[in-house]
Amino acid sequence: MLAYWPGISAYDIYTQIFEVFEDDYTNRNPLLHTLILGAFYRLGEGLGSAALGYALFILMQMAVMAGAYGAAMGYLWRIGAPRAVFWTALVLFALFPVHAMLAISDTKDGFFVALLVLVVIRFHRLLEDPSLMRRPGFVAGFAALGALMCMMRNNAFAGILVALVAGLVALGKEGRLRLCALMLGTLVLYQGALNGLKAAFDASGTLATELVSVQSQQMGRVYAFYHESEPDDSYEIATWLPTVEDYTPYTADPLKTFAIVDKPERMWGFLKLWGRVGLRHPITYLDAWLLNTCGYWYLDDTTHARIYGEGADTHLGYLLSGQAETVGLASDGYLPGLRALYESLFSANEYQRIPVLSLLFAPALWVWLAALVGVGAASRRDRRTLALLALPVGCFLPLLLGACVLIRYAYPLVACVPLVLGCALARERREAR
Repeated sequence: MLAYWPGISAYDIYTQIFEVFEDDYTNRNPLLHTLILGAFYRLGEGLGSAALGYALFILMQMAVMAGAYGAAMGYLWRIGAPRAVFWTALVLFALFPVHAMLAISDTKDGFFVALLVLVVIRFHRLLEDPSLMRRPGFVAGFAALGALMCMMRNNAFAGILVALVAGLVALGKEGRLRLCALMLGTLVLYQGALNGLKAAFDASGTLATELVSVQSQQMGRVYAFYHESEPDDSYEIATWLPTVEDYTPYTADPLKTFAIVDKPERMWGFLKLWGRVGLRHPITYLDAWLLNTCGYWYLDDTTHARIYGEGADTHLGYLLSGQAETVGLASDGYLPGLRALYESLFSANEYQRIPVLSLLFAPALWVWLAALVGVGAASRRDRRTLALLALPVGCFLPLLLGACVLIRYAYPLVACVPLVLGCALARERREAR
């Protein structure tokens, strides 16, 4: 934080601060996160420095994340996780630069994943002792944390639903009805709170363009390869995707941002064209999706680290590290040497030159580690671990339909795989005694 004082203001900061300035809110970025960020920004303005308010916001985020990861370490210690797993998890939480960079960034991923870790801990307690669902305090705490988690990332409700299905398989008959009530109650609380915030601040819903990332990429790839041989379809594609000439295989942002889907009838027309073209080009559609998600399954992929660009002076690369000058959030920081090191590693992507350790930064590694934990649990018929793993995996799965691959999108797995593995091995040790 000292190196990047008052913090990294990249990604969606301009959209969110603009909503605060204009008092014109949406839920494109989670509304609760925008309101919290805006409240601290306004507090800073009242104190004479927007940067000071922003720094207080970052300090709160750091405290929440540190508390969540500290709770995870304490929980692994209490349940008797193998020491090798415990110390590995501690080193990762303390020293892995992704945690540090996201802790001082305004993106919602820090808050969201911290809450996810706390929900995973409670879910594990529930799976180990279903009688906890009879305790009002536990139920209220789980529902509150789960609802807050969903309010910090719009697609997180999928994690609750996937965990519910997996939990129904893992628990005995007597616990299933209570689990349904708990999980569905969590979603009702989330939806009620979100609708209340929307009504209070007259906020609109999520932009429709966020829902057509995959479809835009698929039609964009068809256009790139067949616009000369199939002029009629190409003309229609260009009508619905005005920027289709800007197609690039690894991010849908240039296309989906300008897709003509702003009204229900236009969305329907867009989807009809997508379906009609797809019937003739199913392999091209599959290819487009695989290229757009290759960072999640191909360990040697580096495209995810230069989607926006790269270079030591760009503040782009693996993790965005820019600062919003126009709203008073830029400074030279207080540790220029450390800042220069981070810019070299993650803007110029020099981390890729580090043998072996560079793999830790690959989103695909964490996807494969989650898959290996799942395969190991399935081979032992460990339904509880599969149910526990389903929660972070369920939060991650909708991002396979997103615009691009970024490490912050895989962050639920980065934070939760060591925790889930520790829980699984702790149970195995207890059962072996």
